[in-house]
Amino acid sequence: MATEQRCTLYFTVKVDNICASEYVYVTGSIPELGEWIPSKALKLVQSKQASEEWTGSIEVGSAPVQFRYFICYFLESGKPSSPKEIVISKWETFLYPRLVLPAVESICGKCRAHVVDTFGHNAGKDLVSDGWLCTENQNEILLRIRGTPFNFFKERYSTRLYAIKVSPFDLRHREAGSIEEDDPEDIQDSYNLPTLPSYSNTYLAILSNDDDPFYHEQLPYGKKFNVEEDYFVFRTRTVAVQFLGFWIELFTVNDEAKTNTPERFATAYALPASFPNTFGECTIPLLSKTNRPVGQLLVDYLVVKPLLKPHPQQTMALSYTRHWKKRKTLEVGHRGMGNSYTKVAAGRENTIQSLNAAAEKGADFVEFDVQLSKDKIPVIFHDFHVLISVAKRSSSTVNLSSKESSSDFHEMAVKDLKLKQLQLLRLDHLNATSELSRQVGLLKVTDDLDGEVTERSPFPTLVEALRKVDSSVGFNVEVKYPMMQKNGLHECENYFEHNEYLDLILSEVLTYAGDRRIVFSSFDPDICILLAAKQNKYPVLFLCVGVTTRYEPFVDVRASTSNAAVNLAASIGILGVNFHSEDLLRDPAPLHRANAFGLISFVWGDDLDNKAHKDYFKNVLLVDGVIYDRIGEVERRRNVFLVEREAKSALFRKTISPSTSRTVCLEDTNSLSDNSASSSSNISPTHSPRINSSVLSPITPPPHICRQMSNGM
Repeated sequence: MATEQRCTLYFTVKVDNICASEYVYVTGSIPELGEWIPSKALKLVQSKQASEEWTGSIEVGSAPVQFRYFICYFLESGKPSSPKEIVISKWETFLYPRLVLPAVESICGKCRAHVVDTFGHNAGKDLVSDGWLCTENQNEILLRIRGTPFNFFKERYSTRLYAIKVSPFDLRHREAGSIEEDDPEDIQDSYNLPTLPSYSNTYLAILSNDDDPFYHEQLPYGKKFNVEEDYFVFRTRTVAVQFLGFWIELFTVNDEAKTNTPERFATAYALPASFPNTFGECTIPLLSKTNRPVGQLLVDYLVVKPLLKPHPQQTMALSYTRHWKKRKTLEVGHRGMGNSYTKVAAGRENTIQSLNAAAEKGADFVEFDVQLSKDKIPVIFHDFHVLISVAKRSSSTVNLSSKESSSDFHEMAVKDLKLKQLQLLRLDHLNATSELSRQVGLLKVTDDLDGEVTERSPFPTLVEALRKVDSSVGFNVEVKYPMMQKNGLHECENYFEHNEYLDLILSEVLTYAGDRRIVFSSFDPDICILLAAKQNKYPVLFLCVGVTTRYEPFVDVRASTSNAAVNLAASIGILGVNFHSEDLLRDPAPLHRANAFGLISFVWGDDLDNKAHKDYFKNVLLVDGVIYDRIGEVERRRNVFLVEREAKSALFRKTISPSTSRTVCLEDTNSLSDNSASSSSNISPTHSPRINSSVLSPITPPPHICRQMSNGM
């Protein structure tokens, strides 16, 4: 047997704007590159000749090698026997990784010796994403300062302009600039301190800045805060939350004296370990330079934990988080075949039967709502509350002429009922007792004659949907989470903790989704933030109500307007925004802003029941997806993914002969399955060059690439 020829494979990548504590790695499809696991990747070395270039090399055989570059840094918790942890800053998220063919490209035992890649750019595309929380000890801390956060004890302080800066520090270290004398006990404990930091730099995003809502490094003297206008978000990652502190500085701003150095006016300290929850508000004292209290600062906070429930290992092999294949507008079945509790419908909404019916009618995706039951099982249901029918106590006499019902309805939250109770109790919609419901004959949540659980029954579990609904139809999984409304009412108080709630849903999707197309969405901005930070596979859309007269608006300013929704989506690097039709029909400008930021746009709303409105969004505004009721009932349609698959198969039957090289098959498949740029680029991709079959023996694409070619978003 002939010995496989081996060669040296070189990697050189140009990276701009890298921090001093960051490193560049390459991971890929072979063991030498870690098989897509970041912690096992190959570390590159910074070039002495060109500091922006990072280089490395490995010995490989003749088989194809796929790879991606990523930027990372390391943190250390300081716990005994706890290793340093890799934290991913940025990574390349092209649908198709970089590809090298050593059997063809090797010259005199060297491959890619003079090739210089550019980080985040490949085959005409530019696509880089933030890293996810890839180890169980990593946490992301967000501090939000917004609106009117200052409460000064003296009126004259309230009229000044201030710049804000937030700096992280480790409570085990003496604070830089401290005037306190060293504590002998601190010196004795110094051997326990980690050699690396336990936290990252703190970056600032100004969501109120329509031109630049992205995260950036902070300025030495902070950023000016405009009271009642600005929304500042400070972001830090840490592997030791219990030892993390934030030093918040307020500098006086004098716009007329721009050459003068700003003067520190007050400071405050925030300790995440002292926060009562992982989400909320806290008021912290502002101290003058002489440590006298001068006021208070109101801070919102969110603690993002990694995905801790069982799930398949997340690697860098494949990511759809920022990928979107440009095509005609996708059509999405709202709750399957449509709303059935406040509109007339042929079948009950959010059931297996309704979802499959939409698939049979040609829906490209189906949208449904997911929340948890009391026993923490993800179930599909839209409303946070239901009416429970409770039999009245019988009296000693019976009035046969009375029309009064023999039962009463009591409102209960879905979260307070176990799955078995949801499936067996007589339940009704909140509007069931209204006169309109009686006149029109709207469907009940459960029928009086319901017995065993069937595909027509309400409250199917998420796992049932993933297993029983036609796999050709994609899922738009709306993650429900209650929010405070402007009328002072909360949608559902005392709800589950954000992280555990979302972990239970993500665990099931990552475990059971298989090759199904998945898009997450939520009206809650923080759920969108968690979805982006906890997993690296599926895209996320921020659901937006915007300016509306139909629904009670939310208090959260990030969800108050469509423009604010665009800023949030751009800031946290998710796929896009799911706009409300009512708002875009009034003013489509937010959609154009979303396009300018490279975001994908979906539209939902009752206006889409009108065909003229639906055609306007599809053919004039050219949105990427429309979500509406009763899909396929008025106009016959077919699932676009099935149509594309059939066209691809027909093309192969016409063009491929038995003697054709598999290499040609790989090339043609790539050109068909990804014939447009991703969501962040309008440049058409460059196809792989044709390779002479006489030079290269047939190549079989790796299994996950075969799945990509047939299941691109």
